[in-house]
Amino acid sequence: MIQFMNLYLLGLVPVVLALVYLASRRRKSYGHTQVATQKNLRSMFILSRLPIICLSAFLVLLCLAIARPVVPESKTTQTMQTRDFMIAVDISGSMDSDIADPDQKALVGDPNTTQLGEDGKPVKITRLTVAKAAIDKFIPTREGDRIGLILFDDEAYFSWPLTTDLQLLLKRNSRLGKYTGGGTNFDGPDDAGFVKMGPIQASIDHFKELGQAKSKVIVMVSDGEASIKPERMQQLLDQLKQGNIKLYVLGVSDGWVKDSPMVQDLKKLSVDSGGKVIPVGDAAALRAGFDEINALEKSQVEVETSTTFRDIFHLFLIAAAIMALAFTVTAALVREDV
Repeated sequence: MIQFMNLYLLGLVPVVLALVYLASRRRKSYGHTQVATQKNLRSMFILSRLPIICLSAFLVLLCLAIARPVVPESKTTQTMQTRDFMIAVDISGSMDSDIADPDQKALVGDPNTTQLGEDGKPVKITRLTVAKAAIDKFIPTREGDRIGLILFDDEAYFSWPLTTDLQLLLKRNSRLGKYTGGGTNFDGPDDAGFVKMGPIQASIDHFKELGQAKSKVIVMVSDGEASIKPERMQQLLDQLKQGNIKLYVLGVSDGWVKDSPMVQDLKKLSVDSGGKVIPVGDAAALRAGFDEINALEKSQVEVETSTTFRDIFHLFLIAAAIMALAFTVTAALVREDV
């Protein structure tokens, strides 16, 4: 299948065709004696249009050539034993709240010491700050696994598809925190007309698209402060079980420590899917949760690592040259309609 490396240049095609059409609509002026000479000559409509057809073909082929057409020549694939993970990070407005739990603060640094920023001012330890620290601990334990990254508030935003490049994901994680806002949407879309995609459905859909491993895990890093409608809870649970997907929650905020009623819906969905909630401030629970995830079965997948392409623009240039020659010949031999 032909692909174009400079796809935007294909926009020149309708432009040149429009210009050729407008030029062909212009009436040529003839002197009186010229009209008398040509009015008795027979002409065929198609033949009279040959020059403009050849000119159009020449210009279109030239546009296609500069758009750099290529065809895939070979693909390099890598076979690996892996598991597939989607990390969904809560960036809703509530994630900008301060953390009171000293155990969760300890993920960022000494909870008894005020953290200072580059400007020398005290750094605000928020739920998102702790979430980033928890992700920084989780990603390095996933050597050999594939991980994708989603951010969400009242809808999901794909940050990176499934990849084995852990350093890239750590870099993406380090840039979190530039923005928080909006509400929290765990269950969208729903049958009531709410169309925004939530992180769970977005992760399930991404697994359907690119997931190959037998073991699939959604790791949601959130304060969990949102409800899930009962009917939507069952729909999501059915999809998780059908896809052999487990939902683990890295719980950030005091609500997970106190087992707040606000976090119960997400907790229930996690447990029912075969996963669990891991409060990030509980070092022992964090280690145990990571060990449990590490025990999940790996499976063999094929990952495309590179594709080589062969340039074929010269074929379009040759065809354009032929059309240019045809235009010259037809313009010289075929008369236009008067």
